[in-house]
Amino acid sequence: MAKAQNKTVSIKLVKSLNGRLASHKACAAGLGIRRMHQTVEVSDTPENRGMINKIHYMLSVEEV
Repeated sequence: MAKAQNKTVSIKLVKSLNGRLASHKACAAGLGIRRMHQTVEVSDTPENRGMINKIHYMLSVEEV
């Protein structure tokens, strides 16, 4: 059988972290996002998807 390809997701922060819940800020930090309009690529794992789903209202997400 062929190896499974490592899928990645491109994430961009489109809303500010100011005034958000501490757990939501922690999710953004866990994804590697530090500032507005920064784009990062993370692997498509259940752990990362959970963090993305928690702060979906602040993100722009594209599957790569």
